[in-house]
Amino acid sequence: MIRRSIHSIAGFLLVIAGIIITPMPIPLGIILIILGLSMLASSVPAVRHFLRDTRGRYRVFSARLNHMKPRLPAFARRLIEDTDPDLP
Repeated sequence: MIRRSIHSIAGFLLVIAGIIITPMPIPLGIILIILGLSMLASSVPAVRHFLRDTRGRYRVFSARLNHMKPRLPAFARRLIEDTDPDLP
């Protein structure tokens, strides 16, 4: 329970920090957002369902994510697999 709370808070803070840092020239904000979403999706089922529904609405974006999946780190691959709308 405590670990889930820590993951949720850390994921939320990473997403907020990523949104704030995104306008900078170095794309560090996008990396922070992906890290935060992966932490949130693993600990909060509502976030996982939201990401799955969003990917279902934007099929082209979802297909591009699936295409990039083999070249990404393990945490990002897990996030893409967990939120894939085509998998049961």
